Amino acid sequence: MSSVLRFSLVLFPLIAAYPASAQSLEAGRWRVMTTTLSEAHKPPMVATRCLTAEDVADLGKTFGPQSTTENLECRRTEFSQNSEGMTWRLQCRGQIDVDVSAEFIFSSPVRYSALVKTRATMLDRIVQDNMVSISAERIGECRPD
Repeated sequence: MSSVLRFSLVLFPLIAAYPASAQSLEAGRWRVMTTTLSEAHKPPMVATRCLTAEDVADLGKTFGPQSTTENLECRRTEFSQNSEGMTWRLQCRGQIDVDVSAEFIFSSPVRYSALVKTRATMLDRIVQDNMVSISAERIGECRPD
């Protein structure tokens, strides 16, 4: 079952570009804190990520659902984006049914937050049900590796 649930959801920084007048995130180095709300005893994970000019030019692609699943047929069933945020939903059907939804809020060019919900069922039984909160802020310029 673990091979079936391998979702590569890019949660750090989604499939339509912003119009020229809309607010966008700034390219640079970002600190991203991810908290699994469904596991109260689990500490938040903190990571950094460099968002390039290309990444922030197409937030739909950068933050959108990307799945690498086996034995599942996945499709994006919802997607909306504006200058204040983005929402999307990905549903997969097969050996296991997976429903992932996300809401991103772009509160300023240097700050965003998100809530991602994942529910997986097999034979009408819930095998995974979690919610992840993300908060991110720009902390400077990207550093060369």
